[in-house]
Amino acid sequence: MRTQAEARTQLLRHFTETLRALPPELSLALRHPDLPHAGLHRGVVLSEDLNHPDDGWATFAIRYWVMGTTPDTCDRYFDLVTRVWGEWGWATREGGATRTRTGWADTPDSYGLALTRSVNGYLSMAGWTPLFLRDSVVGEPMPTRIAWRDGEAVSSL
Repeated sequence: MRTQAEARTQLLRHFTETLRALPPELSLALRHPDLPHAGLHRGVVLSEDLNHPDDGWATFAIRYWVMGTTPDTCDRYFDLVTRVWGEWGWATREGGATRTRTGWADTPDSYGLALTRSVNGYLSMAGWTPLFLRDSVVGEPMPTRIAWRDGEAVSSL
């Protein structure tokens, strides 16, 4: 049985693997300096059964800003990320409203990732885990930033 800690660790690996496949100027962060009122949280645990939210199975979801892009470059980076996911054999699809764009990927181990371009041209990347027992070990909090340092993707709590 997967614990929440194991699920979060694997989700972090998927974020880090994605970042490693991208140019080093990109990083993931919960806060965006251009969007001071749009800070993201460290994730949320969602119950499978909304009628009994404290029992049974749950999933974990989190969203990061993709730092290092601009409204002029976001489509290029969007295409790069979704192409990388597809090259890895992850099931991908794309959609969105008139002025937004979203690409999704489902990993072979049942994790999900989504890349979203906002109406203002900012990119964010979300991820969610498969189900785990809600009362299992939580583990470390997700990092506030995932960035490049000395050729490696590293996390900052």
